[in-house]
Amino acid sequence: MKKLAAIVASLLFIVCASIWSVAQKNEVLTLNNKAKTEEIKWLSYEEAAKLNAKKPRKIFIDVYTDWCGWCKRMDKTTMQDARVIDYMNKKFYAVKLNAESGKKVVYKGQEMTEQELAAQIFHASSFPTTVYLDESQELLQPLAGYLEPDMLTKILHYFGDDYYKNTSWEDFQASYNPPAN
Repeated sequence: MKKLAAIVASLLFIVCASIWSVAQKNEVLTLNNKAKTEEIKWLSYEEAAKLNAKKPRKIFIDVYTDWCGWCKRMDKTTMQDARVIDYMNKKFYAVKLNAESGKKVVYKGQEMTEQELAAQIFHASSFPTTVYLDESQELLQPLAGYLEPDMLTKILHYFGDDYYKNTSWEDFQASYNPPAN
């Protein structure tokens, strides 16, 4: 009888441990899936232009190269920041543009390569460069260099909330209060 009780207890332990293990794996899977949905919705330039024609928004362009270490770092840090992700997805169409790509794009009716668009229209000559376009796809500002999350959040609000229309960057910076998370 003691042997049977020990076997039942062992089986019960194995079943409980298995259920706990599956529950833990499901929790990790759920957390991973949640993290996957909380990313910037990157688009091609063409996709952003089409969406913009239907529902105008400002366009944010991350001009990068494959060899750029600072571009990769910004992707892994700044572009993973929850504040950046949230505001970017609410206010901008976000585009990744390879400054060395020969892929053809159409900018305001003119066909050119991504490389030509980056250099000739967006004036990107160092990387990363972030480019801000208004709802009419007019260039607001290209900004060269790596940006920390706090700085990019501030810049996104400056353009996204139209402060650039009547407030200098210096005045905006002096009065900027980051939104509460």
